[in-house]
Amino acid sequence: MVDIRFWNKIKREKESFIDIIKRIKDGDILLRNKFISDYKPFILKSVSQVTGNKKDVESSEVFSIALIAFNEALECYDASKNRLFTDFSKQVIKRRIIDYMRSSQKASNILPFSYFNDSGNYDFEEKYLKDTYSDHTIDFEIKEEFCSFEKKISEFKMTVEDLITCSPKHRDTRAACLKIAKIVADDDILFKKLMDKKSLPFSELVKRVDLCQRSIERNRKFIIAMVIVLKSDLEVLKNYIIHSIGR
Repeated sequence: MVDIRFWNKIKREKESFIDIIKRIKDGDILLRNKFISDYKPFILKSVSQVTGNKKDVESSEVFSIALIAFNEALECYDASKNRLFTDFSKQVIKRRIIDYMRSSQKASNILPFSYFNDSGNYDFEEKYLKDTYSDHTIDFEIKEEFCSFEKKISEFKMTVEDLITCSPKHRDTRAACLKIAKIVADDDILFKKLMDKKSLPFSELVKRVDLCQRSIERNRKFIIAMVIVLKSDLEVLKNYIIHSIGR
């Protein structure tokens, strides 16, 4: 469930995603190799998405180009621009592969995804295109998202320590808070008021939910945090929170 244990779990990650990137840039070769190895399914999936090919991807020249591009992304990534590394690296990979395909006659030999039937390439899909296979990269992704999340809530003068302290202990309360968060996230006017004033529009919310203003105010930090997650591209945190509260 989404409670103190959740926030404590991600807060205990002493070595943040940004720290890992910094160590790699500073020359930690072993960490770089491990990082690239852990992200191999992600790289393979990115190649397949660009080329439409899922046959012998790992042994192809395009995969070699993608590895070089991923390594380039590690060197060029700037966390201060508030962009997720996965999005940034995917774009670098895409650009480099397209450049390669345009400059190489071998591009004409890249077959469309639909050319292959399911039975002939089932192993590739099972190994690299299923979300469940990427579980071992989840630690990196949640660290990256957590760093982005920290920056977002800091705009509201909130910290993760605040959420650890104020998160509702009861599932029904958490579910009610999520409902309120969804109302704000789905309503452009309410969301704009939240972003402009950095405060929940209490008077409007009281009219739309079965909670008194005092209860909403008591859980305002948790609600705001949920709105931020719902309106973000932080997919790992979003899926975890929504599914956890829904259970």
